[in-house]
Amino acid sequence: MNINNTQGSQDGVYTPEPRVYEIGYHILSSVDEGNIENERDALVAIITKFNGIVISEEIPALIDLAYKMDKVIDNKRQIYSQAYFGWIKFDLNPESIIELEKEIEGLKSILRFILIKTVRENTIVSEKPYKLAKKGNKDFDEEYDDDGFDEVERPIAEELPEDNITDEKDIKEDTEEAKEGEDNGNDDDLTKIEGIGPKIAEIFASAGIKTFSDLSSSKVGDLRKILEDNKLSSHDPKTWSKQATLAKNEKWEKLAELQDELKGGK
Repeated sequence: MNINNTQGSQDGVYTPEPRVYEIGYHILSSVDEGNIENERDALVAIITKFNGIVISEEIPALIDLAYKMDKVIDNKRQIYSQAYFGWIKFDLNPESIIELEKEIEGLKSILRFILIKTVRENTIVSEKPYKLAKKGNKDFDEEYDDDGFDEVERPIAEELPEDNITDEKDIKEDTEEAKEGEDNGNDDDLTKIEGIGPKIAEIFASAGIKTFSDLSSSKVGDLRKILEDNKLSSHDPKTWSKQATLAKNEKWEKLAELQDELKGGK
């Protein structure tokens, strides 16, 4: 079922020079059918959070997957042979694409998704949703990397016409442009956080945590996992997000007061 939004903007204001994107997504089959609409609403909420404007969409429907997909949930790897497939087309300022993708990746109910730049009059993911989802590649499945944009792109891209694959390259260019803006001297000195030295700061940077904002939005459990993987589990990051929030907001006096109470960041 297609749902078309004919309104010019959900907030009444367009973002500067928006581009048209389309996301195709799989929701975990373990989600109760009665809650599928709520999961879809969570995805739309992320799009509208970044001033995205929904153009059209198709409500998720349960389909069989051509090959099994896995997802780690509560530290356990779950295998799925079915998923709810849906798509949404929307306008969005390309500067917001990185943060949008990060938030979608954080949705526990999303098994996989593909984000493509398209045009208002055309569809890509939605053109043959069942065929796209049922087209599998065993070689890819065996080499599957749980991190990175390519994880959701490659198996579906094999079904797309050549011109649409170019559109997928375009969205990577949007992402790279945004990243260039982030990387041009905008990294923060994380060693200003009590408990973080140059080595940990370097490790965090390799994990994509380069600014106070990155650190403030990181979960303590994720930070501990990074430290454990690098044999630095003796460090306790429980106050680092709080410290980073103060640093991000340039509340240096309050940060100094907090750090005076800490010992080694604890």
